[in-house]
Amino acid sequence: MIESTGIEAPSSVYEALAERLRKSIRRGDFQPGQLLGSEHELARQQSISRMTVRRASEILVSEGLIERRPGRGLYVCSGSVGTTLVQVVAGNLEWEPSLQVSRGVQQVARQRGIQVQLYDAHGDELLDLEMLRRLPGGMAKGAVIVSLHGPRFNEAVYELRSKRFPFVLADQRLHDIEVPSVTADNYAGGYDVGKLLLGNGHRRIAFVGDLVASTVRDRLSGLRDAIADAGVAFDRSLVVDLLADKDRLGDWSAHIEKAVSDLMSRPTPPTAVFFSCDGVARPGLRAMLRMGIRVPHDVSIVGFDDDPIAEWLQPGLTTVRQPFAQMGEAAIDLLCKLIADPNAKVEHHTLPVQLVERGSVGPVRSA
Repeated sequence: MIESTGIEAPSSVYEALAERLRKSIRRGDFQPGQLLGSEHELARQQSISRMTVRRASEILVSEGLIERRPGRGLYVCSGSVGTTLVQVVAGNLEWEPSLQVSRGVQQVARQRGIQVQLYDAHGDELLDLEMLRRLPGGMAKGAVIVSLHGPRFNEAVYELRSKRFPFVLADQRLHDIEVPSVTADNYAGGYDVGKLLLGNGHRRIAFVGDLVASTVRDRLSGLRDAIADAGVAFDRSLVVDLLADKDRLGDWSAHIEKAVSDLMSRPTPPTAVFFSCDGVARPGLRAMLRMGIRVPHDVSIVGFDDDPIAEWLQPGLTTVRQPFAQMGEAAIDLLCKLIADPNAKVEHHTLPVQLVERGSVGPVRSA
């Protein structure tokens, strides 16, 4: 039985429960492999909601103290002697990039006998940030962190760095502080998109994306330089920043569709649109079809990432393929070096990208 210590403020109920469970496990009240109970049982025992138990258990799962066995309940982790445990922290494993990075980490870890624990914040930014803050107190020896790209995320990373906990940042390189990182060559990808569109005669090229993310800014920089190198004037009014004041992990569809509607309703609309990622391109394409705009006859579009669904869109989406699985492999390889030598030099790896041409890009239509 886990003793209750009284009633906490509602905003800290799940944290207080996590702390009570953590102390019980560490002082030996539960043995490795022992059942703590189901979420329903713990909720009834503590007189709290099942969602509160879920949030508390997510923290302890991420710390490597407990594991969730579907249909059976929550168990204390065995933590076999001699096995290195590393954490993968992802904002949402339903996102294909995060899933592929995690698979890359697991591939290399399996070969090296390293135990990997995946933490999925399910699109909850607060849970993701809480996990980062708790990493140094958990059982993991290090972590691969899939970036969320935002000020609060960056602050949590800075704090983690100050505690000298080994980690590698995937899909972002910070410039204000030296943090080990693995990214794709976003600038080169943007430059290749620019060359492709210019080669098809496009001059009015729009960009739609989340400019808070440094990776997205790099893609835009590549596009602008390709246009400048061709001696063409770049129209800044065709750049749309989607999420300046919006929920980064929420549903962007309405913002994307409005941005596309505004762009394509101009007296002189763009002849091509470069979307910052495939997830932005899909609702963008949907909005164009609803407006009766034909792709690529009326406008060409390009995405970034090469999500599996990109080739199944109508028309197939021209995009830039990021090597997410290789990103995960490089990240765990770099993390192993840091765990072995905490004073090792900070490294940054940039992986090449590939332009994948499909049916969404065509020659600019004659006036």
